[in-house]
Amino acid sequence: MSQTDDPLMAVVSAYAATFETLASATTGRTSRGSRGAVLAISGAPIAALNAIISPNLEPNANEIMALAAEGSPWELPWSIHVRGVPDPLVAEVAARHGLTHFEREPLMIRHSDQGLPGEPAVDGLRIRAVPGDELGLCARTMAEGFEAPHEMFHVLADPSLAKIDGMTFYLAELDGVPVGTGLTATSGDLTGLFNITTLPGYRRRGFGRAITLEMVRSGFAAGAGTAYLYASEMGEPVYRSVGFRTEEYLTVITAPS
Repeated sequence: MSQTDDPLMAVVSAYAATFETLASATTGRTSRGSRGAVLAISGAPIAALNAIISPNLEPNANEIMALAAEGSPWELPWSIHVRGVPDPLVAEVAARHGLTHFEREPLMIRHSDQGLPGEPAVDGLRIRAVPGDELGLCARTMAEGFEAPHEMFHVLADPSLAKIDGMTFYLAELDGVPVGTGLTATSGDLTGLFNITTLPGYRRRGFGRAITLEMVRSGFAAGAGTAYLYASEMGEPVYRSVGFRTEEYLTVITAPS
């Protein structure tokens, strides 16, 4: 299928490549299937960060099965990411590995022709790119934002990650106190937004919106003005408020909790 027939292929391919880049830096455990699907094992004990991702509208079950065999034995929680509704063959491959829980996440895009968004203005809030020697602080804040144990995000504390071309970690601080995080990955004219969090005690104060705006503005500055993300239920209204619109859905298949 050509880019013209599938205009979102570039976005989902960039998404998959971000996982591949991260896993290359953390564990080196990556592989690509014959049809472009990506195996990326980050080493974090989080199913979404150890994944097989197919950017094709019609994922190939045999390709996914082969990549699952490459990842075996799976010492960590893992997942399969496919666009839309998985066909029965893909679901069968997932079920053979105990992955039977399906979660749908909206792909939201803010196109560059919407223009540069306004500068975020929240009194006392500073949003900054994080250097390598502060990635530990960023990873701890990220874990607290997701209400997860710190060790779940430990792999993101490696200072070398700050040197990855096109990848930037962000920390939001209120009067010097960390209150939120974000991560961008730029590729061509695309900016992927990931791991946008606000600490529980600081929610509903516009911080998540401000972090999102700052990262979109940074994408514009890098020549990557079209921004995309996969939204949580909590985050979707925030992203809509700054111009993101849902264009399709991703299904993430994991083992039941």
